[in-house]
Amino acid sequence: MDPDEALMKLHDLLAQRSAGSFGNLDQAERRKYFAEASRKSRAKVKGAGASGAPAPTTAVIREALADAALMILATDAPGAEHVRSVLGKVFEKRPGVPLQVETKAKGGKMRPKLIARSE
Repeated sequence: MDPDEALMKLHDLLAQRSAGSFGNLDQAERRKYFAEASRKSRAKVKGAGASGAPAPTTAVIREALADAALMILATDAPGAEHVRSVLGKVFEKRPGVPLQVETKAKGGKMRPKLIARSE
């Protein structure tokens, strides 16, 4: 089969497909469809986290990075100065926040979330 024939066959197959499962729904049905899809997705992510293998979502990745930064601050490990610098830039108009975060991390009042679950 030459490339043009293959392309035409693919085109014909794609043209025969029905529109997506929500393509023909009205606005209320579409809202319900996406709400159910979101509920299923959240349940799947929650189940993965409970099983000890969290889904690599942006939120979970950010939590893991926050855990690392807290541990670095709490132990004054290499990189602590960079974490302080980032906190200083983020809270430039609230200069007491970086010191408060570091104090809470060192005192155990601000603890990592994900690491505690996996240990």
